[in-house]
Amino acid sequence: MENNTSFGAKQIDSFNEVMEIGLNASAEILSKLLNNDVELNTQVLNQEKIMGLESFGEEPGLAVELNMSGAISGKAAVVVQNAYVKQVLNVLMSVEESGGDGEEELDEIAIGTFKELIGQTAVAFSDSISDFLGSSVKITAGSAEEISDECEEVADFLGCTTDDEGYSLVVGFKIVDVLSGNLVIVLNEEAIVNTIGRIMNSDDDYDDYNDYDGDSDGFEGLPNLGGAIAAARKSGQPTTVMKSGINVQSASFPSFAGAQNGGGAPLLNGNIDLLMDVPLNVTVEIGKTRRKMRDIMEFAQGTIIDLEKQAGAPVDVVVNGQLIARGDVVVIDDNFGVRITEIVGNANLFENN
Repeated sequence: MENNTSFGAKQIDSFNEVMEIGLNASAEILSKLLNNDVELNTQVLNQEKIMGLESFGEEPGLAVELNMSGAISGKAAVVVQNAYVKQVLNVLMSVEESGGDGEEELDEIAIGTFKELIGQTAVAFSDSISDFLGSSVKITAGSAEEISDECEEVADFLGCTTDDEGYSLVVGFKIVDVLSGNLVIVLNEEAIVNTIGRIMNSDDDYDDYNDYDGDSDGFEGLPNLGGAIAAARKSGQPTTVMKSGINVQSASFPSFAGAQNGGGAPLLNGNIDLLMDVPLNVTVEIGKTRRKMRDIMEFAQGTIIDLEKQAGAPVDVVVNGQLIARGDVVVIDDNFGVRITEIVGNANLFENN
């Protein structure tokens, strides 16, 4: 990733590592929501005044506020061109029309829907870096507003003025076979310093932004643990890291591949009574269907939903997500019930080794 800030290569490598992990998780959840493959990748990090926001350009755009707390605190905003917002929403709503030139203002429904999309990706982002850092990070979407020429809205989201500098991360995004372009994630100094400092220093006495002296050299001498830990996780091998004179080594476990069952009695041949009081969720499904979001938004009292099951067909009995039986619906006093008519796959349920 290209770096146009005062931070050094080691600091930017750490920052990029965290961002790539989070963006991969965000792309995965977007792929599910849009039912299309989505790719997100970091391109360049710029340090610039909020006024004008040169990394974004002069196109009309929408800014969504992000609040960060936990192991990494600070403020940020996602800024996207209106044209891209419309195209993304068209994909979400399965509308086969162009996104337009982006000159038109977005209505409240479009702004609210896009904010919810950003909120979903922010949750996936924060969950993934929480797992990576081993500390809880929470990122939530706040307000969403179309930005003016001087980007006062972005400055308000970051808690600064338009004359102050922020850190603009340009992210390339692609909805495969549909559209591609860029968006900008703007962070205040607290957010980027906390991110870099957290991954490069995992000491309990690290006080985040308060430990930073206002210069990138404030991080010099700190071991880049993030890269070592990430490499260990990727390779699946134990890695030793020297930190403050303490030998820290990831745990290693023996392989049980090819182990024989003769070393112990299988559970089904042992005391299965230990499991008999474990509660399970039993669900009866009369049918299901799949609808586009625009159809669901039109649901109202009295709407009839056709299910993908013929009248008179047996209902499914599902236990913890697993289909185990089918049956007929009956009425017992004032309650519905199910009379089991078929057990599904019971031959393999208690198969002996």
